[in-house]
Amino acid sequence: MGNLLHNIPTYLLYFILFNIIVVNIGMFLVFIYNIPVFINSEKNNRIRNIFSEILSEIILLENYENTEKIKILKKLKVQKNRRIRTIFIKVLKEYTIFLKSTEFATLTDVYKSLGLHLKDIKDLDSIFSTRVLEALDRLNRFKIVVNRAKIKKLQKHKNPDIRELANAYTLNIYDSEDIYEFFDFTTEPFTPWQQLEYFQLITNRPLAPKADFGKWINPKYESSIISLSLDLVAYYHQETAIEPIHSMIKIDHTKIRRKMIRTLGILNQKQSIDVLMDQYLEEDDMKCKKEIVKSLGYMGYKNEKVIHFLEELLKTEFHTNFRKAILIALSRATGSESILENKIYRYELEKTVPDEQKIL
Repeated sequence: MGNLLHNIPTYLLYFILFNIIVVNIGMFLVFIYNIPVFINSEKNNRIRNIFSEILSEIILLENYENTEKIKILKKLKVQKNRRIRTIFIKVLKEYTIFLKSTEFATLTDVYKSLGLHLKDIKDLDSIFSTRVLEALDRLNRFKIVVNRAKIKKLQKHKNPDIRELANAYTLNIYDSEDIYEFFDFTTEPFTPWQQLEYFQLITNRPLAPKADFGKWINPKYESSIISLSLDLVAYYHQETAIEPIHSMIKIDHTKIRRKMIRTLGILNQKQSIDVLMDQYLEEDDMKCKKEIVKSLGYMGYKNEKVIHFLEELLKTEFHTNFRKAILIALSRATGSESILENKIYRYELEKTVPDEQKIL
């Protein structure tokens, strides 16, 4: 071990030692910073109860800005004492979870009237990720508009949690055309949770500007971005995305390919019929084939080419569930969806499927 240390260059040992010291000093400072919040727990609980009572009364009062309640909060040093402010913010956050509309707006005004939003905006520049996350979460919750350049910087932060929250804040707060910019510079895949979160934030703001999401249906983008864009294209029924989907539909990523096929079915445009039929002949994935059949059923109403294609499939496909999908698509294409005709189709299905296939 001694020989190993002896062979390490002196400057490298100094560098390692320096980093160990810096890390430990940082952890010690964080510990010191948080000490006031953890001591005097009984006293903290009393203060917490006072804040809870004050906020309850404020919610019920009108013209609260001129009431004694706000003055009491200021006298309790919510603005100046970090321990007091931390306790108050926790109580305030708990109230916002359960309150909506007018009551929520009242709490937002309390937060702003005490100048707490200014402290949070300042904390966005902190070197401590936890402080940045907590501040950004409150600013997002209370819908406080922050300088766009500051949030753009956070969208490229080294901490992935900060990047995610900054993206969510952007979609939740701003109304500018550049709110989807992070689709372009994101290199790491969105998690399933992030895809759902961003989708809901976008679709829950009907008045916010909408991009042509088809432009991100492009192989140069990460697959999760393409997947989210497909969801948005389908939701907003953006027919401009049809050509980008056609050009990418042979992508190796099976789940993305399946979603592209499904999206074409939702868009329901006849120019996709030939593309889907050609894709079916090359397709190896059974789930993708089923999506093609379903999509053709929607877009092939009274289309002889589609009807003939589906009828021919019945002669070659014997898997029971798949044949059912073909028959449903065929009934849509032919417009024969009466109960009687469906029974006839099902009878024909059972009659033509070989016995060895019926267990599948």
